[in-house]
Amino acid sequence: MALDFLVQSACLDETGQPLPGRLPFEPGCERRRPVRQGEALPWRKTDWPASIHAAQQPQGYMASDATRGQVMGQEAAIQTFDYGGGEYAFGRLDPSADGGQVAVLDRNGADLAVTQDGARPGQLQWFLSPGCRFGAPLAAGWLIFGAEIPNGRWAESVAHLRIAPAPDACPSNFYTALTRWRRETMPVPIRFHDDARMREVPMEVILSEHFGGATVPKAGHLERFWYARGLGMVRWERWEDPARNPRVAERATWFAQTHRCIPVPFSERPAPDWAMVDCRSWTNFRRATAGETMRPIPWPPG
Repeated sequence: MALDFLVQSACLDETGQPLPGRLPFEPGCERRRPVRQGEALPWRKTDWPASIHAAQQPQGYMASDATRGQVMGQEAAIQTFDYGGGEYAFGRLDPSADGGQVAVLDRNGADLAVTQDGARPGQLQWFLSPGCRFGAPLAAGWLIFGAEIPNGRWAESVAHLRIAPAPDACPSNFYTALTRWRRETMPVPIRFHDDARMREVPMEVILSEHFGGATVPKAGHLERFWYARGLGMVRWERWEDPARNPRVAERATWFAQTHRCIPVPFSERPAPDWAMVDCRSWTNFRRATAGETMRPIPWPPG
């Protein structure tokens, strides 16, 4: 069940073949399966552009494909960050900007294991837990959700993690991160590359909150994620405490003016005075046409 929220699905015809352009929330998608790493995409999702760029760049700035694969022998959801526009191109690996993140699954839930972004070109960052041992299976540390995902209420745990340069570079001490998760059915705003009209679609969603400390008062920031069934991650937010960073108010004011992320359920202040300083909403869809081959970028490397 958890994999259905972490990766995107292909709708299938009566012979079991993917239907190009058909989305999981549309009629005619009674049969579907997760898209596998390396295969052609029947559709892809990109982020919403800022209002001042919507006419010139309706496809947004970043595509994010999420497929089923394996990392170090573990079942994984591989999510890519694929920039387009200007010097970058969708569908082409641009090492100075592109990257992704990998979530691994086991009987205890799902954890982010590794990430890469344009701030550190060519560098993988591994999120490791105290279970890390040299020569042992991967011990991912960034908790997304646990084995039980309650409907309509929060579950929570304090995760222990540390960033490392390799999966076996086991740290000696760790940070704490209050993590909360829940499952909801909620309206999600969507649009298409060739049709910018906003509409809302009810979707089953897992929300996950990752605080930068063991409690909210001790945390200076929050990262909040929405994972929709059949689509993968559809929204990410970062909130910060202005008492810890004097530039938060300025950044939050600027970001709100972009209109890149319109309000959705559970997009709320985690504490008084906190402000949202960044967000992406990957519900801007592009359909593959008949005969078109559209693939994720080849990430992670190796």
